[in-house]
Amino acid sequence: MKISIGGVELGPRDKAFSELLVSTLSTGSELSIPFAVITGAEPGPILYVGAGSHGDEVTSMLVAMRIARDIGPDDIKRGALVVTPMHNPLAVLRKKRWGIVDNLDMNRVWPGDPEGNVSELIVHKIFSELVMKSDYALDLHTAAGDGENVPHAILPPEGVFTPRSDSSYAAKKDVTPDMARYFGVRFVARSRIREEKERKYYQYVYGELHVAATMRGVPAIVVELGEGGRVSRNAYELGYSGVLNVARYLGILEGVPEEHPQPVMLKGPSKAVRAPRGGVVTMKVSPGDRVSQGDIVAVLDTLWEQIEVRSPIDGYVVRVRRYGIVEPGERIAVIVGGEG
Repeated sequence: MKISIGGVELGPRDKAFSELLVSTLSTGSELSIPFAVITGAEPGPILYVGAGSHGDEVTSMLVAMRIARDIGPDDIKRGALVVTPMHNPLAVLRKKRWGIVDNLDMNRVWPGDPEGNVSELIVHKIFSELVMKSDYALDLHTAAGDGENVPHAILPPEGVFTPRSDSSYAAKKDVTPDMARYFGVRFVARSRIREEKERKYYQYVYGELHVAATMRGVPAIVVELGEGGRVSRNAYELGYSGVLNVARYLGILEGVPEEHPQPVMLKGPSKAVRAPRGGVVTMKVSPGDRVSQGDIVAVLDTLWEQIEVRSPIDGYVVRVRRYGIVEPGERIAVIVGGEG
């Protein structure tokens, strides 16, 4: 398969590592985004795999790095893989969710702006030169550095997929539910568009990569892979095998895709469990646990007392806090209602 993407020309059964030049920093150093492309012998669909929109999402970046390094042209049946392990190098340098220049959340500004700030410039470059040259996309994430998410996929809102006609292998329908199932996650949620008057939330959803891409004919899902700030082995193994299995489902990699059970749909309601006061928190639940209203989620110790923090609803534990010191109102856990 011949391909021209990100300024790189590749022939059939080829592999290249390159960089997207975004701009020049005040230091005179170039701001660029490394990526890899691996092509097969035959034409076919292109799968984009991206990670590192937030600088503390280590497991997601490791998955993308190793796939870019491990997969070769002999593994590709048809089409190509395009992999970007670090969307946001300025946030990676800071080891925080946001970059050192504009303090913006990168996963709120897709598809970017060629005349915008640094995060929007980076996003525009990746989106226009890599994502929109692909036919499908996986956006890998983890929790922030103080928490751990249960591995789960997030689908775009229903009805936003718009078919495109500029690619012979573009999706004809929204296949994001199938992508999530073949990834092998136990849980799946769907981004929701609320009333337009809730402007902040409205922009928030449309600025995420999986929504911006799906709206433009590139079916895309978010996959959340466990704990932030360090490598989570179980989440890493799920992420690595999940990306490869989705590529098999799309016919890109050799082999038959592994079948997985239908994930549990997290339909809500969603409730954040917050600290009633500052102290030291000890979690009593783990991500993925099923809890009932009134169950103890955590124990909060202060100098004067110990407080049992309980679940406000029936549901699944989607996120827990891993940093032990909390201040009043900080999230301890997130509980979401769901059904099989």
